[in-house]
Amino acid sequence: MKHISTVRIPTSLSALALSIIAINSSIISSSVHAEAVQLDSIIITGEKIDKSIKDTTTAVTVISEEGIEGNSASSVLDLVTQSPNVISDTFGNISIRGLSGGGAATGGTGMTTGSRARVSTVVDGVAQDWFGYNYTPSRVWDVEQTEVLRGPQSTVQGASAIGGALVVNTNDPTFDSEAAVRLGLESYENDNLKYNLAAMSSGALIKDELAYRIALDTTQGEGWLNYDTSDYIGDTPNLSDSENLNVRGKVLWEPSDIPELSAKLTVNHTTSEGEFLNFVSNTDEAIENETVDLNGTESRQQDSTVNSFSADIDYKLNSAITNSLHINHSHSDIYADGYLYSSYWGSNFNYEYTVDQTRTSIEDRLLFTPSDSELTGVVGLLFSSNDAAIASTQNSLETDYTTVTTALYGEGSYAVSNKAKAIVGLRLENEDTDKTGSYNTSGEINDDINETYLLPKLAMTYAVSDSTTLGASIRQGYNSGGTGIGLYTSSAYSFDSEEVTTVEFSSKSQFKNGATINANLFYNDYRDYQAANAVYDIVNVDEATTYGVELEASAWLTDNLEVRGSVGLLQSEIDKYTDTSSYEGNGLSSAPETNINVGFTQYIGTDWSIGADAMYVGEYYSDLSNSDSNLAGDYTVINLNTEYTLGDLTINAYLANLTDETAIYFRSAYLAMVGQSRTIGINATYRM
Repeated sequence: MKHISTVRIPTSLSALALSIIAINSSIISSSVHAEAVQLDSIIITGEKIDKSIKDTTTAVTVISEEGIEGNSASSVLDLVTQSPNVISDTFGNISIRGLSGGGAATGGTGMTTGSRARVSTVVDGVAQDWFGYNYTPSRVWDVEQTEVLRGPQSTVQGASAIGGALVVNTNDPTFDSEAAVRLGLESYENDNLKYNLAAMSSGALIKDELAYRIALDTTQGEGWLNYDTSDYIGDTPNLSDSENLNVRGKVLWEPSDIPELSAKLTVNHTTSEGEFLNFVSNTDEAIENETVDLNGTESRQQDSTVNSFSADIDYKLNSAITNSLHINHSHSDIYADGYLYSSYWGSNFNYEYTVDQTRTSIEDRLLFTPSDSELTGVVGLLFSSNDAAIASTQNSLETDYTTVTTALYGEGSYAVSNKAKAIVGLRLENEDTDKTGSYNTSGEINDDINETYLLPKLAMTYAVSDSTTLGASIRQGYNSGGTGIGLYTSSAYSFDSEEVTTVEFSSKSQFKNGATINANLFYNDYRDYQAANAVYDIVNVDEATTYGVELEASAWLTDNLEVRGSVGLLQSEIDKYTDTSSYEGNGLSSAPETNINVGFTQYIGTDWSIGADAMYVGEYYSDLSNSDSNLAGDYTVINLNTEYTLGDLTINAYLANLTDETAIYFRSAYLAMVGQSRTIGINATYRM
């Protein structure tokens, strides 16, 4: 059974914590005389029980529906990079606090190992799978709220949450009729266009008892990347073209003769065809021109489908206890074609990649929320089964595995006084994986891995005023180990699970004048940190640490001008690496020291608004060797937007990446991941 490692905290940690508290205290004193404004409490759901944001010690950014609709982002992973210490990373993933969300494995390594994500993406209670790629990213149409929880969430979320969690809650059915239609258009620097159509309808099937909601979102057209096929022998499909469709249906039943019962069924269908990765050839010219040269760089086109259904059944046993049952079944059918020309061999190389996965999970929670008790909390039981078959014609790769997970977890909050609360959490999780595989007809895997993890959490909050709560916590996270086959050696190898112990201090404030400020100071102590080595095998770095500060705030400077901003500061270091001691002292990959976001929205009368946001990401390395050839980051992206409302019609226009900045997310031997070119977009939404 895994246990907490000894935590090594730098001597500057206490001084930094006191600095954050002092900054927040000064804001409190400067705001107490502001004009009172009635505000709704910000509620988060990502810790398995609804909480006010001030009652949690977790670093969390909450993006409301209003913030989502006014943003140029089309996917959740684009949206959440406005959070401190959250950046875009390789293969369509994100990095949180220097931890790559897709896991240590990407590309072919992800195929051979069945890569585990480090950041859990949960949409309406359903966990999404990545496999080192992000084939079908979640869209932002008809989304009620997105929560970005930073730091390990393993105590409540379990596996694949050592770096954090993205919790997406879409809108539920309403008993009042409502509908909306949106038409959108985007134009890029290469003159390509993409079109978007989205629609939503909601209302009662049986008055005050049975309601439905249907949401549809489809995008098609040619993207912003350029493709050089001049050396490729023969024809290729239109490599710029893509088409994505997401259809979601919900039915909500609240029977009048059983007022304690609420049941919801959610069905989701997603298809993605064509272009899906933002990588280009790793040359300065190709990066500058956002070009994929098929002579040496493989271009992949996908044809993928994901279907899922889930049932949520809540039954109020009494005024203090509610039983919440969640059942989910999903099936992913992923397919991709690869197109590549090799001048060395003078011929084409075309590959096929497939992932066939079925996941079933049952989770039952008891929620204790008495109104007259000092104790509240949640106790949960989880069972899940994940079956996957991964194959590639490149070197005859085949991998099949089944992972069965069972977990018992709980978290309780006890009011020690009228201002202080003690929080205790614990998760006991067992993973049993049976795996077989072969690569290049010579490397073979035949393993049965059974691991049990004990994941504790201790925390304390203290309300220094009605507006501000201070917090401190220590918790553990994990990401399971596994086996793989070397892409270059064709030999089987294994890697251990990685673990982290996190110490965090927080300050959460929401003032009556509308201002908010949240600050976090964190320290992560990693053991057996997973990373890809020079030949793309997953290895374990013995010891590594990261620590930093996050500050995010928003305020109304006038009745019509809102300003917002965030700062993420991060330090990372490899403390001990037995395999390659020369890496000791290096920084981790995808870990910029500085990440800054600033923005404003100016409202003009009741119909107009204009706004701007700027994001700066500091320089960082894409590999553990910290080689200059793999430098990324050091970019500033500026986005402009405006909105006009005319009755039920709302028109949003935006100019994304105003200066056409070349944003490099990742560089390796042959590939570079880059950000989107300058984009002009417009959406027209009509609500009925």
